Amino acid sequence: VPACEDAAGDGHDHGDDDHEDHLTFELTGLSVGSTTFTISIIHQGHADFTSMPILVTVTEEVCPIMGDLNNSGFINVADVVYLVNYILGATTLDVTCADMNGDGLLNVSDVISMVNIILGDRVYTDVDALESKLIISENSLTLESDGFVQGVQMTLSHNSDFKINLSDAYISEYKTIGNTTNLMLVSDKSHSITDIATFNGNNVKVESIHVANQSGDVIVEQVIELTSINVDVVGPNPFNPSTQLSIAMPESGFLSVNVYNLLGQKVATLVDNYMEANAAGHIINFNAGNLASGVYIVQAVTANDIATQKIMLMK
Repeated sequence: VPACEDAAGDGHDHGDDDHEDHLTFELTGLSVGSTTFTISIIHQGHADFTSMPILVTVTEEVCPIMGDLNNSGFINVADVVYLVNYILGATTLDVTCADMNGDGLLNVSDVISMVNIILGDRVYTDVDALESKLIISENSLTLESDGFVQGVQMTLSHNSDFKINLSDAYISEYKTIGNTTNLMLVSDKSHSITDIATFNGNNVKVESIHVANQSGDVIVEQVIELTSINVDVVGPNPFNPSTQLSIAMPESGFLSVNVYNLLGQKVATLVDNYMEANAAGHIINFNAGNLASGVYIVQAVTANDIATQKIMLMK
């Protein structure tokens, strides 16, 4: 800079050095659009040098194809794998083109959007689920929903002895780091997701769960931990003369459900056959029209477990 040759302040002219010093400037906080600025070099309270106006244009980065994470020019399974691995914590990712639904988050809903682009016009004809329940038994994770579920994303915490086997799906991946496992299942619309995984290990806890249908999120209204057979009254209690019982079974097997009076006498048999596992509960109707008012005991028995429930008939 000719106007300030003694920049070092030592009384010597360094202008003939064989090298040039370069300064780098970083501008932050600029909005999209164009602006100008000048650079001034201040020496002893005055500007020895002021640059000509410098034009800066800030543009918003736009994805040529939303979801094309590997810049191949189209969306395919490679892009899906890329996004799934990022969500599960296995890779890094430039997230600019990954937020398919524009909600500012990357999760199973974005994966579903990409999968459905790949699948084209394939549509699941059943009604989309609005609500679901997560059922946790001793060694399995299942989902009870009121319609079609296309994707599930979960984070589990557990002890170091944990092992997991995911159910088959179009996308079926998990990543375990230490005592935390992230998992994701996405259907190709051939079926709704119900069975999530089987596992072995202790102290398994659900830290988070995200359930989605083919067009949006599904509310997870309840997480049910089921370790044994259970009997609940879902109808009136006290009742007259009918009520309903829910018999939850973590495993399939032979089930016997009987009703006893307080003297221990059997007064009715409601179930006496093989029943499929149903963590949400088999609904059993009980009509006590031929019985006297009083307290009765419902007893459910499987090969490995017994559960009872008290009911009251008031006529």
